Amino acid sequence: MSQPPPPPERGPDTQPLSQFSHSNSRPRRSLASRLPRWERRTVLVAGAAAAALLLVGSGVYALGGDGDGKKPRTEAGDAKKPSASATPGKPKPTGPALPEDINAGLAKGEAKAWYAKNEQDLPGGNSLAHDLWFVDGLVIQTLYREVTAYKVADGTKAWSIPLPAEACDTPVNPTTDGKVVVAYRDPGKAKGTCNHLQMIDLKKGAGGWRKKLEEKGSEDSTIIIHLAITGNTVAVGRNMMADAYQVSDGKPLFKLGKEKTGGCYPNDVAGGPKLLVLDWCMGKKDVTGQIKEVDPKSGKIRWRYQLKDKKTKKVMPWKFGKVYSVNPLVVSVHASADQFNWSVIALKGNGKLRSSLNGGKFKFDVCAGAGDSGRGTQNCIGGVAGKDTFYLATKSADPEALGPTRIVAFDLNTGKIKWASVPEGKREYLPVAVTGSSLLAYVKGRPEVPGRIVRIGPKGGAPKTVLKFGKTAMPLEYEAMAGVYAYRGGRFFLSDTLISGDDAGEQARLLSYGSAS
Repeated sequence: MSQPPPPPERGPDTQPLSQFSHSNSRPRRSLASRLPRWERRTVLVAGAAAAALLLVGSGVYALGGDGDGKKPRTEAGDAKKPSASATPGKPKPTGPALPEDINAGLAKGEAKAWYAKNEQDLPGGNSLAHDLWFVDGLVIQTLYREVTAYKVADGTKAWSIPLPAEACDTPVNPTTDGKVVVAYRDPGKAKGTCNHLQMIDLKKGAGGWRKKLEEKGSEDSTIIIHLAITGNTVAVGRNMMADAYQVSDGKPLFKLGKEKTGGCYPNDVAGGPKLLVLDWCMGKKDVTGQIKEVDPKSGKIRWRYQLKDKKTKKVMPWKFGKVYSVNPLVVSVHASADQFNWSVIALKGNGKLRSSLNGGKFKFDVCAGAGDSGRGTQNCIGGVAGKDTFYLATKSADPEALGPTRIVAFDLNTGKIKWASVPEGKREYLPVAVTGSSLLAYVKGRPEVPGRIVRIGPKGGAPKTVLKFGKTAMPLEYEAMAGVYAYRGGRFFLSDTLISGDDAGEQARLLSYGSAS
């Protein structure tokens, strides 16, 4: 019997995104409007009672439906699409002028801010702004061909490390001793493979070992790779395999390929407290998925999980999409044949099902409508997890207009809704971080009013303002679009996902708000 074909090479568009493509009628420059047509998508999550159960007896609640009934995209059809940064002929948007004094005219109680200028000569089109890292009073980010550190207190540039070529992926977290590994493109090619690794010591502000990844065939292709760090291990998820190295010295640790049974291939990796691998499993009829935890030193599989029908015990044709949280483990799943049918599940520490979230009447977007843009499985805004609660931002009732959105809190033990925040005019809400039993949320700025950080208590209710932003920084905040954001030590950090190569004027690449005036 002939073997089923291998899964297609991963492209920037093989994550659980919908087929919808909307014209940009918003009064601002949205992230979707700056992506190629094939990336301008949001995923509709409908919690209507008629679609509450995806499969009879499966126990998985539907958070998605087939929207307009159009035929979903296939992975094979999207795999060869170019990345956003490689799009030819892309118009170069011009951002707002940078203020000389970003804190001019601050009212009492408004948070002081700083911004960091982009000092690189970026290529035409857009360059991806990568993850934010925090080490020893510094916030560090990779953009294009540099890793740059800024002082958290005032935004002063601390150091910068050049890369031999454009960075193409970074892990979401460094090691506990402040080291990361950055992936960059082949220096001999303008675009193409992402086949080089560079270790960076963030505490010293110095580069370490470099390594070129071997490519022997389609299974270890490096057209798209994603990195994840757990302990002293950096895992590299490739096309149909994953390999791992010691962060400290680059020593090879293990490789994961096709499993002997089940026909499962690694498709992506996630790190942090645990090292997770997301697989595609090629069956006789359907492509299914599984998630597994592996030992970061040996690669030994600790547990596997696949969605199964409760009655038949058969594996369902579903894939694992985005990892919202590693501990507790909260992940999105979607039907292999219909990416509009998706849900969010929580797993226990041993890989057993904890709950399936029931969204009820609310509608949601995967990654808060921002799409994937080729980023890794952990780069998904809009969802934040605490010990027993998961917070997810709702979808705007009008996909072509701004807000309003709400935040819904789910009980991770039951999957049921605890509370939903009260909508506030046309304001958009995003969960940012869990502090104790409360949630910190970002109320996004609008053209006529700046944003703020609020605290919502364990039982919901009216939010309490923690940081109130000023009007002078409002244009920069609005431009940033909350593509990459974080809250650390009483400060909020905000960056756009894509930084334009427009040479018409200076640009802010990072914005931060702190103590009140």
